[in-house]
Amino acid sequence: MELKGKTALVTGGGIRLGRAFALALAQEGVNLVVHYNESSAPADETVQLAADHGVKAVALASDFTDISAVQSLFLRSREYFEHIDILINSAGIYLKSTGLETDLKTWDSQFRINLQTPFLLTQAFAKQLPKSKPGRVLNIADAQINRPQPSYFAYHLTKIALVEMTRLFAIELAPNITVNALGLGIMLPLAGKEDVDLKAYAKENIPLNRTGSPEIAVENALHFIKSDFTTGAFLRVDGGQYL
Repeated sequence: MELKGKTALVTGGGIRLGRAFALALAQEGVNLVVHYNESSAPADETVQLAADHGVKAVALASDFTDISAVQSLFLRSREYFEHIDILINSAGIYLKSTGLETDLKTWDSQFRINLQTPFLLTQAFAKQLPKSKPGRVLNIADAQINRPQPSYFAYHLTKIALVEMTRLFAIELAPNITVNALGLGIMLPLAGKEDVDLKAYAKENIPLNRTGSPEIAVENALHFIKSDFTTGAFLRVDGGQYL
């Protein structure tokens, strides 16, 4: 896909890796809808940084725990752009809770945001895209889904299901829309755990003895989005940690 002139919706696009994906697309000449929930100031900053690359960008708030807010996001995007060509499902939550500790609120919030929202947005994306136009969906998953993580019980299940949903939609939406999943390892310190010594952790747990970076995540995301012959793929980018 030739990216210049296309339009992308990036969920969670105001902060962390979501911002990195959004700005990388802006550098490629892609107009942006930057979704955010509570991070309005960072989202506005992302929009301004994107505009510096000469593209049109807008920030739209949406609480993904509210189904109606999810379903209206594409309709609101139509106020600014004719249609969306690229969807990056980057927003997610990561709550620590074992199977026995997980209550229905913890379960429901993670399934709503990590799985139900990408499902609803992919449906809406496919329906709004003109049949003559190619489309791209990229789901941000987790490289460690092959390793059971009972301390993150519900989160782990959502990411496993997200990868399977990627495969199912890849079949259904072909040939015009490709759907892929990027399984990321440690690209940034976990929010609230910035004091963790990642270099020491990497030497003990990652074969390549280092963590990733937003630039590495972006490089692989752009590969999927530009590729015309890749769909249904799940790519682990974690320095070999999954091994």
